[in-house]
Amino acid sequence: MTEHALLISKLRCTLGDRVLFDGLDLAIAPGESAVILGPSGSGKSTLLSCVLGLIAPDAGAISVAGNAVTEANRSQIARIRAGEIGMVFQFGELLPELSPVENVALAALLAGHRGEVVYERARAFLNELGVPESETVATLSGGERQRTAVARALINEPALLLADEPTGALDTANRDRVAQMLFAIPRTHACGLLVVTHDLAVAERADVVYTIQDGALVRARSPRGQR
Repeated sequence: MTEHALLISKLRCTLGDRVLFDGLDLAIAPGESAVILGPSGSGKSTLLSCVLGLIAPDAGAISVAGNAVTEANRSQIARIRAGEIGMVFQFGELLPELSPVENVALAALLAGHRGEVVYERARAFLNELGVPESETVATLSGGERQRTAVARALINEPALLLADEPTGALDTANRDRVAQMLFAIPRTHACGLLVVTHDLAVAERADVVYTIQDGALVRARSPRGQR
């Protein structure tokens, strides 16, 4: 097993004249969850974009399961993203005309997997996460749609799961259900989890909580339940 699901070293990233990160370090081991807590505009989503290889930082290094994102070319980054990273968005970003199984399976098909085994695995993940069968995801509740999005992120068995405000569009009850399920995943699937959120109730479930201050990550709490 790779020592780090995610390793960021001395990251520097600017947006126009604004310095978002300068010397930012972060390490997440397989089985560990981390939250970056902060308001909109603090750079949380930009950091996820750097990890995904969508934004090239000015300096520093990022590796996912030993794969150097910051040294990779475009096709290599695409392979890392497809094979090693699962992504959960705030609004799920599902295709409403497809069923839950089809939405989940599509991620595996796009990664090059083929055959009925893809759909069997999709059904297994959805069953594990408590998503009912449906002709389209449009008929699911908000919490069920977000659990479908999590299943889609897990279908390729990533080393790292990223989540950008994954409960931001949910009511309190569904927020708690999705958060409980999400933070159990690192232990059950032996992956790292990085969540960015502004919600303190979500952050409390993580092993480690950080805030962004002066371009660096500052540990707010570690380990779970201790300040």
